[in-house]
Amino acid sequence: MKNKIPVIYILLAGILWGCSCLFVSKLTALGFTPMHCTAIRITTAALILNIALIIKGKGFKYYKMDFISFILVVFTGWFSVLSMCIFYYLAMTETSAAVSAILLYTAPLFVMIMSVIFFKEKITAMKIAAFIIAIAGCALVSGIISGVAASTSGIIFGILSAVSYSLYGILTTFFMKRNSERLTFTAVSFAFAAIGALMLTNVKEIIDLTAQADSPLKLIALYPVFGLITAVLPFVFYTKGLSGVRPDVASILAFIEPMTAAVLGIAVLRQPFDFYQGIGIGLIVVSILLLNTKQKNT
Repeated sequence: MKNKIPVIYILLAGILWGCSCLFVSKLTALGFTPMHCTAIRITTAALILNIALIIKGKGFKYYKMDFISFILVVFTGWFSVLSMCIFYYLAMTETSAAVSAILLYTAPLFVMIMSVIFFKEKITAMKIAAFIIAIAGCALVSGIISGVAASTSGIIFGILSAVSYSLYGILTTFFMKRNSERLTFTAVSFAFAAIGALMLTNVKEIIDLTAQADSPLKLIALYPVFGLITAVLPFVFYTKGLSGVRPDVASILAFIEPMTAAVLGIAVLRQPFDFYQGIGIGLIVVSILLLNTKQKNT
């Protein structure tokens, strides 16, 4: 059971990431843009994570790191956490949610390539099979089988979102080789991501939309819940899971995210569901089971 705990952490992270659709649906209905949602999510998550880190270290003890570690967290915050959100939403506006989701989840391909380059990992037949099955599952779940036009710029943005996403696991591994406190990596990375998000977002628009809501206090209370459930907990779980799961395997296990989003969309948001989406969910589960079986032998 102990060997399965890291796998469970990765799956929990994917499930919580998949809950984003509920919060984004609520906020966009009130007039918030995807960039507004990104700023709210990342900023509240950064505050929660850094408060937790200060409490855990009884001060700023865990903020001490060498220069290379500092560069790693800055790079992760701007070019992984923040850029992934920005490119993902740009892909949505240029193509569709379906196409952008599939492009984002090509991330395991980039993780496998980087794992071979940096960690000398082997690309096994099991990983390739799990990746292909998961991609097919995401395609069916998203509804792209019905045919969606995609612009060249949208495809580029989608691929860039995948590259940004794949960097998180790789950079976490590098950071943990030099440091012992995992929360430091996540908290400081999100702090820099929040700085970037606030610089790129019209904060006044967020304040105005909040003030115009029927119940501003309830909406303000929703913000930290949004950050906690869709950013703080999943990134903490994902980082902890990487202690026992290789980055390439973890990125494929996280395919449970689009499956979760699809299930919530059907059950809670009353979005349409068809036969192909059911097959897609089944394929994602199969890919996860394949990798979980592989974990027992490594």
